[in-house]
Amino acid sequence: MEIIDFGLLIVRFFLGTFFIAHGYSILADKKDMTKWLSIIGYKPGIFWTWVLIIAEFYGGLFVLFGLGTRLFASGMTVVLALGILHRKSVKRLNFVEGWELNYMALASTILLILVGAGRISLDYFFGIA
Repeated sequence: MEIIDFGLLIVRFFLGTFFIAHGYSILADKKDMTKWLSIIGYKPGIFWTWVLIIAEFYGGLFVLFGLGTRLFASGMTVVLALGILHRKSVKRLNFVEGWELNYMALASTILLILVGAGRISLDYFFGIA
């Protein structure tokens, strides 16, 4: 076990819990999210709602435990990049007005895609890493 493995565990913990919290709010109120996504052009809204639930809530759980880490981090990267694009293009927000959290989380997802989950993970236990 190396220090990098503990560092990756910490990154996975914070990123996983961040996405679990965001995904849970969508899971708890699918109707409003479906309506909002349809309004902004993501149709059918129910399909994109489930894409977000899988990427955020379930992806957060999988990243937290380090299972399928690169796959779920890739999905999270797409969600974060689209969030940045929406906030910059549609809402025309500046960096510290709404997309700085996506920007920082993006660094974590890219790290996990490139490096993997580390030795303290189910990926490593099952030989996926």
